[in-house]
This record gives sequence, C-alpha cells and structure tokens, in this order.
Amino acid sequence: MTAARSARPRRPVLRRAGTAALVVVLLLLGYVVLVGVLRSRTLTLPAPSGPFAVGRTIVTVPAGAQAPDEPRRAAWVWYPADPGSANAPPAYYVPEGWSGPGTLPPTVGLGWLLQDVDAVVAWARRDAAPAPGPAPAVILAPGFETAPWMYTTLGEDLASRGHVVALLVPTTTPARLVDGRPRSSPTAPTSPTGPEIDPLVEGQAADMAALFGSLTSADPPIRTTVDARRSVFAGHSLGGAAAVYACERESRCVGSINMDGPQPAHRPTKPELLLGSDRSCAAVSPCAGDGLPPDYIDWLTQRRTTSPPTATATITGAGHTAFGDPVHYFVAPPAGAASGVGTIPADRMHTVLTSTLAGTVEELLDTGRLGPVASGITQPPELLPQTS
Repeated sequence: MTAARSARPRRPVLRRAGTAALVVVLLLLGYVVLVGVLRSRTLTLPAPSGPFAVGRTIVTVPAGAQAPDEPRRAAWVWYPADPGSANAPPAYYVPEGWSGPGTLPPTVGLGWLLQDVDAVVAWARRDAAPAPGPAPAVILAPGFETAPWMYTTLGEDLASRGHVVALLVPTTTPARLVDGRPRSSPTAPTSPTGPEIDPLVEGQAADMAALFGSLTSADPPIRTTVDARRSVFAGHSLGGAAAVYACERESRCVGSINMDGPQPAHRPTKPELLLGSDRSCAAVSPCAGDGLPPDYIDWLTQRRTTSPPTATATITGAGHTAFGDPVHYFVAPPAGAASGVGTIPADRMHTVLTSTLAGTVEELLDTGRLGPVASGITQPPELLPQTS
C-alpha cells in the first residue's frame, strides 16, 4: 500500500516533462519553418549607382597559369550596356551549374541557415548590347574558394560607372563551368598557410594578366571595346595579393586595390590601396585575429611591413566576407557570428565600399597616382586612414 502511494507523484512529473519536450519540439519546428521562409525570400541586391545600364556575359579565355588539365578558364564580365538593353533577359544571379558544395561562404556546416542564392536578384542583363566604347577595365580576382557571383554587386556598380569589370574564375572555385562543361574541385579542409599562399597568388596573378591580354587582343571574347592603354587590378582576400602582383607584371596596369588580403612577397612599385577591416590582421596591428593561428598573424604582419602598400584604409565594423555580396545575405541566428561579415550594417558597407572602389579606380585611371588614403574619395566615418 505504501509503495503504491509513493509511485503516484511521479505521473505529474512525467507529464510536465512531456509537455516541456513537446514545447521544445514545437519551438524548433517553428524556428526551422521561419528560417526556411526568411532564407527563401527574394533578395534584390542594391541598385548600381552609375548612369549606365549593366550587361553581364560569361566567356572562356586562355589561362595564364600552367594547368594542363584546365588550360582555359571561365571569366565573368560586367560592362556598360546600351540604354535599350532593358529588353534583354535578366542575368541569373547563379546560373545553372555554378552552385555546389563549398561555394556559399561562410562555411558554417549548416547550409539551411544561410541565404538561398536562387532567391537573389541582380540588376545586370544577360549578354546585353554594350554601350559605345572604349571602356577602361578593372580586372577583379576573387578570394580563395569563393564563387564569382559573390562579387556581383561590385561588378555591377563599377560597370554602371563606365568600366568593364572582368573576373577570371580560378581552379580553386569548387563549382564552375568551362566551355559549357561542369568542372569541380574539392574544397580544402583548411585555409592555406602563409607559405602555401604564394604559389596560389602567382597562379592567379598570371590568370589576371592573361585575362586583360585577351580582352585587349585583336580577337577579344566580348563585344565591348576595352581601353587597351590602362587598367586597374583589384581583388579580395587571396585575390587581393594576386591583384597587386599581377599589376606589377602588366605594364598597362596603373595601380591596384587589395581588399583585405595579404601583401604579396614582392614590394609593389605601383600605387596600391590596401582596404581592410579595422580588425583585420592583413591591414592593422594589433588586430583581432578572430581565431587565426599566431604564426599566420605574424606572417601577415611581416608581409605588410616588408611589402607596404602606398595607402591603407580600414572600414570600421567590416568583416572579411563583407567585401562582397555575403554582407547582404540572410544568415539565421546563431550562425550570424560565424558569417564573417562583421557588425557594420549591409547598406552602410555597400555605400562605403562602392564609393571607395569607384573613387580609387577613377583616381588611378585619371592620374596614375594614389593619395595617402585615396585623396579623391569623400571619406565616410567608417573609412579611417592607417599608417602603413
């Protein structure tokens, strides 16, 4: 009798535990549904700020780096379009065959927490008729294992201001098409170390120089006429180092823009703007680090000291992946901290970055020089000069 009475109080406890578990399940289910709705909503990228309509085409050009298994590379090109090009079909943000594992940074391991890139809408028109040329070229290099479509906002904005922006897709991009055929490369388990970066930089720099050569050849792969006299090379992350190195190799390059990337091994002789985050170890000391190994931080610092840029500027609150479209993407909590875009609002980052790039490109093309912190730029509060 006593034993039976002592067992009865357990039922309310079990009932409360079951109710709590049901509540947790319902909350998780609601979270998954909400994230699914938010990540799939249409995301229209910021409108280009220049007077030109924008076209985009994807072509194939000879590679500059030695790669027997892939002697040709795909190149994405944004360019000033004819005003009547509004009737041309829109350029898909991610064309078929260009999305695959590893091509949507940041890699947080849970793709369903990130922006559905099929829901992103760009402004360019596919293969639109070009505006009358010639137009100066900006040769753009992506970061390690990043997809070309992640730089659509930068490409469209510069193209709307009268520039041809061409990005050659390196073999480190996991999913890509070359001559209409799918190609893929496995993603690296870890980011390359300092000594491993230099060969990648040299290869990407050779590809950038080859791309500019193709665009200005007697038989260019695009209909837009490119000004063969001068150009600016720019890049993000590893591509930033490649841009500086490539500019040194190409006599018609008047200067470079390195967006939050390491400095190349060789001291640049042409004007270079190193544009980074105020926390970036590539741009400032002391730096936040954000989980980087101490030896890699030391390597970045040493490169910045022995191979200093002409000018360095930082954007307060920017993260490493904010120098591209990921700053506009939806990222569900708690993955937001791992997205790498920093704390700066997306619209502010867009305004600061695009105005800085446009001002620097125009200054380099017009004068061949670069002021202490890109003197032609109207500097917003987030853009702070640093001593190199």
